[in-house]
Amino acid sequence: MFPFSNPNDLQTYIDNMKQPFMQGFPFNGADIQKMVNDSIQQAFPDFLKNQRNEPDSQNQRFNRSAGTSGQQSASHDYQVFETHDFVIARIPIDRIDGRIQPRIYMDTYHLYVKGLPDDPDDLKIPLPSPVRPKFAKAEYKSNILEIRMLKKGPEPLTEISVDES
Repeated sequence: MFPFSNPNDLQTYIDNMKQPFMQGFPFNGADIQKMVNDSIQQAFPDFLKNQRNEPDSQNQRFNRSAGTSGQQSASHDYQVFETHDFVIARIPIDRIDGRIQPRIYMDTYHLYVKGLPDDPDDLKIPLPSPVRPKFAKAEYKSNILEIRMLKKGPEPLTEISVDES
């Protein structure tokens, strides 16, 4: 037995359901954005403050260097970001002359830069994705040392045979 045998009863029921739900609901984008920001501000008071300080925080991570001793080095800021195929690190350096060349080392998860001009601390940068160190390239141009590292792709499926004893 269908409860809404009369189509007018169904329309009346739907209209009554809409009214209490839609009362006081903002219909323009600015009001909705303000409502979302107010809700986030109440739940996480410091969240929006941190987001305003970092430009384009979804694509770039701005880190201050930390030496091996755990102290922060005020002279070098760096950027680490990733594309589909690469992890890219950019380190601003005032000058590189023929006598002082930075040495760059890396493993799958970290980038190490030693011998930076005017900085006694070594730079250790954690990487957001595993990389293939053998395919990395470094370039110094316009006072920026850029290291481009190829991401390590997923390992292929390998079958392992079981020996019977």
